[in-house]
Amino acid sequence: MLRNQNGISVYTVLSIILFIALIFVLAIPNFYNLDKEQNVEDCINNMKEIWVAGIDYLKDTHQDFEGTPEFLRTTTRVNTTGLIDNRGTYLGSAAYCPETSRQKREYKVYGKYIAEQIGDEIKHNYGVIVYCPNLQQYPAHFVPKIFYENMEPTQLMNYMIDDLDYIDKETGLNGLRKTEKIEEYIEIWKTDDKAFEKRKEDYTSLRAMLFPEKF
Repeated sequence: MLRNQNGISVYTVLSIILFIALIFVLAIPNFYNLDKEQNVEDCINNMKEIWVAGIDYLKDTHQDFEGTPEFLRTTTRVNTTGLIDNRGTYLGSAAYCPETSRQKREYKVYGKYIAEQIGDEIKHNYGVIVYCPNLQQYPAHFVPKIFYENMEPTQLMNYMIDDLDYIDKETGLNGLRKTEKIEEYIEIWKTDDKAFEKRKEDYTSLRAMLFPEKF
């Protein structure tokens, strides 16, 4: 058997080299985020959790939300009487987009609350939009329509679901344009007091503001 001056066989050296190479290959996805499909899934799951937390906040407070996930992580729940709830804060541990987790950029969150008077009753509408801070570079990091449909959305959220799905289809893989249109859409809800009525009367009304060339 071939041996070097220290008495170690060539086969032993080769085995050690192959073992190190195997460990390196297996570690590459963790260091360089090569598992893109898993990253997409993880990012979407993060946004789903934030969305649920945002909806809970709107249900408890009956007010718009323009804060951050950090606010939801540090804010104690309240019950319908305004007293502190024993369920802790709205959101659990911090989570970031796995593509750039070391940069710790917060997810973007916006929540809209609308009280609609119907006869003698008040109908409470809640709508929350969450999007990835890296959406420009990773347009697939987008919460799918089917998730919202399984969460018993209010009429307002149904409007948002359909409009966001439209934005997603119109912008496709253009992450920059997708981000811009989502931010423009949120701005409509922030600044237009009649947005809900407009959307109720004509389902294309808000989309036409975003994509006038289509209407």
